[in-house]
Amino acid sequence: MWFLRFLATIIFKVFIRVKVYGEENMPESGPVILASNHVTMLDMFMIGWKIKRKVHWMAKAELFKNRLLAKIITSLGAYPVKRGVRDQSAVNKTFELLEAGKVIGIFPQGTRSKKKNLKAKYGVARFALESDAYVLPVAIWGNVRLFGKVFVRFGEPYKIEKTKDSYSKEEYMQIASDILINIYDLMTVPTNETKKK
Repeated sequence: MWFLRFLATIIFKVFIRVKVYGEENMPESGPVILASNHVTMLDMFMIGWKIKRKVHWMAKAELFKNRLLAKIITSLGAYPVKRGVRDQSAVNKTFELLEAGKVIGIFPQGTRSKKKNLKAKYGVARFALESDAYVLPVAIWGNVRLFGKVFVRFGEPYKIEKTKDSYSKEEYMQIASDILINIYDLMTVPTNETKKK
């Protein structure tokens, strides 16, 4: 784990310059749903390299077919989810982790999207409402290429209040879309950082 963090520090300071803001907003304990937009396969690494808590990423099952990659991302806390079907084992795993007070990472869009896309899967809303976990919105944007510059900004954690016993799929999807709006609203460099430059 320490070696991967050390390697990420070198890569994200020299080869892809990743500037992180607001990492102190990560709650020190308790269940957290880290929700981020999804740009590239490197997102989970660029988001997680500067925070102390381990993030258990819900990652597409296809990534685990490569043994070496599977070993690396599993050591980082990732677990597989099958896309396009109801994967009950992944759902159960997510609730187990949240019940144990862990941090899970989710890309609400379910797939990579370089442009603004407010179409979200409803799972993130269900997990937030039924676990009473904090939602931590995180935005990632920039040029993910050699010597490019990427920005990662953590927002303020918040809870989604459960106002009734059951929700329709449409209601879940609206809540999930609201989470995405909160993520995209973070895509600016903080004012105090702008003044420093």
